[in-house]
Amino acid sequence: MSMLKTFAAVDMTATGELAALELGETPFQVGGNALLYFPAAIGGAGVITLEGSPDGTDWATIRTLNAAQTAARWVELTDLPAYIRMDVTTAGTGSFTPSLHGVQ
Repeated sequence: MSMLKTFAAVDMTATGELAALELGETPFQVGGNALLYFPAAIGGAGVITLEGSPDGTDWATIRTLNAAQTAARWVELTDLPAYIRMDVTTAGTGSFTPSLHGVQ
């Protein structure tokens, strides 16, 4: 049982959806909690929409993040979906590889 899932590298200079992470196993239970870690804050005027899905097909916004929300590096997530992905909706600067940390 891993307490860590890593997203694909995020390039903030281009918009687009990143590959989804499939959750559902301990400690990433659907409806549970996790911490999202950003090794660097979102750069410039960049915006990421964090999206969740029950089936990997139909997506809904969980949270919208920018430099201010990621400056502290940790973002608490509650009520985890079965799938989660990042969508760079507004280009900014820089790149980083965020990770999801399980909480029990």
